[in-house]
Order: sequence, then C-alpha cells, then structure tokens
Amino acid sequence: MFLLHYLIPFVVFYFVRKKMILYGLLLGNLADIDHIYYRIIGKVPWFSSACQNFGANCSIDFYPLHSLTFLLIFLGLSSLIFVKNKKIKFVGWIFLGAFLNLILDYVHLIIGLGI
Repeated sequence: MFLLHYLIPFVVFYFVRKKMILYGLLLGNLADIDHIYYRIIGKVPWFSSACQNFGANCSIDFYPLHSLTFLLIFLGLSSLIFVKNKKIKFVGWIFLGAFLNLILDYVHLIIGLGI
C-alpha cells in the first residue's frame, strides 16, 4: 500500500487539476511522522522494521497517530475542504490525505498485501 499513498493523490490531480488538492493529499502522509518519533525515542530500532514481530502491518494501533481515534479526528477535520477560505480548505485537504493514509494502512492490515 506504500505506493498507493502517493499514486492516489496524483490520480486525483490528473482528473481535478488543482495543485492545492495534490499538495494537501501528499502532505497528509506526514501522519507517518510518528514512525520517526518512535525511532528517535528508541522504541523501534533505526534500521529495522517495527513489524518484525507483529506481522504484515503493525502500524495500526502501534504508533500514536495510527489509531481509530485519530482516524475519526482526521475524517472530521477533513470537512474543512468545504470552507470558502483557501488556506483553511488546504488544511482540510491535508487532513483528508492523513485520513486516506490511515485507510490505506487499515486495508493493508486487513488484506495483508501491500502495493
């Protein structure tokens, strides 16, 4: 599912042609910053996967931003895309990108196949 994190925003951009949407959806992948945080604090070794002992995808409910709570928060804040102000709308697209990131991680967890 790693490639889909980046392919889906470009597919959306191909049809919509708005850079704000593309950049917002791509910046939504910053939800994975908690992977780096766990390496900094030493919970996960730098050059190995956190998934060694947990199976195909252990990011769900392992990292702080990869939980059902944050999935719902990201979904709720993505409603900002309907606001008239362009800057606030951009923030909404970032949260929609983060929501998409978590959905792809959940799909990866369910089917066990990553693209």
